[in-house]
Amino acid sequence: MKINASTHRKLSLQNTIFYILLIAVTTLFAQLSLNTNISSDWTANNRYSLSETTLTLLGQLDQTITIEAFVSPDNSQYYQALDSLLERYQRNSDKLKINIINPDFEPEKTRQLNIQQQGEMVVTLGDKQQHVFDLSEQSLTNALITVSRQHEPWLIFIEGHGERTPLNHANFNLSVWGENLKQKGFKLLGLNLVENSQIPSNTAAIVIASPEQAWLEGEIALIRDYITNGGSVIWLAEPNNNAQLDAIAEQLGLEFINGTVIDPNAEMLGITNPEFTLIIDYANHPVGLATKGVTLFPHATAIDVVNDDLSSWQYTPLLMTQDNAWSEAVATQDNNLLSLDEGLDTAGPLTLGYLITPKIDNAITSAKQQRIAVIGDGDFLSNTYIGNGSNLELGIALVNWVVGDDSLVEIPVKTTIDNTLDLSPTQSLIIGLGFLIALPLLLATIGFGLWWIRRKR
Repeated sequence: MKINASTHRKLSLQNTIFYILLIAVTTLFAQLSLNTNISSDWTANNRYSLSETTLTLLGQLDQTITIEAFVSPDNSQYYQALDSLLERYQRNSDKLKINIINPDFEPEKTRQLNIQQQGEMVVTLGDKQQHVFDLSEQSLTNALITVSRQHEPWLIFIEGHGERTPLNHANFNLSVWGENLKQKGFKLLGLNLVENSQIPSNTAAIVIASPEQAWLEGEIALIRDYITNGGSVIWLAEPNNNAQLDAIAEQLGLEFINGTVIDPNAEMLGITNPEFTLIIDYANHPVGLATKGVTLFPHATAIDVVNDDLSSWQYTPLLMTQDNAWSEAVATQDNNLLSLDEGLDTAGPLTLGYLITPKIDNAITSAKQQRIAVIGDGDFLSNTYIGNGSNLELGIALVNWVVGDDSLVEIPVKTTIDNTLDLSPTQSLIIGLGFLIALPLLLATIGFGLWWIRRKR
């Protein structure tokens, strides 16, 4: 092609226009990137995104909450993790005021807030304050829930009859569950009905946790009146130990099936005691949806509804055993002798827990809907067993539902997906030979082919 003066001018003009357009497009994209914040999480379990529960909470915030994070910039591991976590929160709410503080430069404030470790956060709203010690969505969102609660829910644990209590650290008791509830903003109080004949008016719910001794008639009357007036209850029952509270069970339209639930499926977890019941399916209900894994119930009793059609209550069977479980009426020390005896034992599937609300026509008019949870076991929340499976998840979800915090029932734990690749000897051999022989041969063949084609030209 012959280039003359005219062609040269056209090429120069074309190049000039190209560079002007290139600069204009680059400037537009730069401006767009500054004004647009779009991110996408492609990880298998969305571990770099906030859960729907957290996003709902952030959308409901109507007051500015301050988050002060204490970390040294030279501590890159904590600094990067902290910055990544807080950025996700700030991106989804303009009600969060976030300050990252170098404790070396502000030692007085660090001492004032009693900061104990790198990466510690202090969440503040008014005079409410919560410390967060680990860099997780669960802990930070729980702190936001605690300080943003419009009221402090009081859980009243009935005492005086050998009940489990969150105020004692014995294995039989509920201190681990209690500490988790405190972290979520609940206030816990033990109440002896003989010493205090009134249930406080600011009670969010009462907890009857596995009483071992008989109640006085006046105590039972207090609980019945509390329920009649719309009070919410969590009742943790035990096998063959509920006759003393028959009047309350009758008021709720329930009866406890005689005996202890036997579950042959416990062997799947290596449990040799068949009195441990596994629950793997839950009701399509906020509490059930919040419980992500298997829950384990040692020494549980089954529950049944009496005259459901005539009852003034609405029942949701939350915990159902598998079909091959049964309720063993007569206890035996030899597990090998356990079997379903027709006419004596009760065949499964059995219900271990009910969630109860008043039917609409009978509901008491109040700001808070009455909610009652009756679970046929208290051991699953004891300090001994609460760490098994999803027992703690279920325990927290039950309380949140009973007190009416449906949207805060649970924040899922996000863990890294197991990326381990297990190969058989044959598969390992094939991959090894592929890299050692097949791949070099393929590359050599491609190279030879390219050489041959060029040689022909």
